[in-house]
Amino acid sequence: MKRKKYLLTYEISFLSLMAALVYVFKTYFKTPIQLPAHTAIVWVIPYIIGIGVTRKFGSGTYVGVLAGLLMGTIGMADKGILEVFEWTAMGITMDFLALMFKGHLGNPLVGVILGAFGSFNKTLVNYYITAQIAHSTPLLVAGIGVAGTSSLVFGGAGGAISAIIVNRVQHMLLPNQTQKIKKQKTANSSENSVLTS
Repeated sequence: MKRKKYLLTYEISFLSLMAALVYVFKTYFKTPIQLPAHTAIVWVIPYIIGIGVTRKFGSGTYVGVLAGLLMGTIGMADKGILEVFEWTAMGITMDFLALMFKGHLGNPLVGVILGAFGSFNKTLVNYYITAQIAHSTPLLVAGIGVAGTSSLVFGGAGGAISAIIVNRVQHMLLPNQTQKIKKQKTANSSENSVLTS
């Protein structure tokens, strides 16, 4: 018996594209606002769209691992390959929250929750890693209040934008879903022809 794949090829391609977008947004999107984590408003969007379109648990984690690898290897990140843990933590958080709100990812309030807590969890992991490397824990703890609040606010705003986009695209049929609908229509029409004859 042929084993069914959990993530299909087109889903992996789509999620990889979302991870690349996270990398591009984080690396090249700059604003004059001098607040930590303010760019979360854009880089939470590919995460939530990836989770919302594929509708499979683990999609956010996949995006996080790949985005973290991109940041750590070619993104010239200050923490190097340890960046993987930050972005993966964000993906895992979003995956579990999406599981709780399954079927409601097009709701802006759900988007705010996913974006805010995903971004906040990434900030916590970031501060933990920095504390282990720098050994200046008191100074880092003092700064986490501003960074954590900023992560919640901007991550939540990005999550709301994501939910609006997901609400628009979640009715879009992906290749596998289109094939299922065609097969179902064919089966229904053959059943109807049998009944009428």
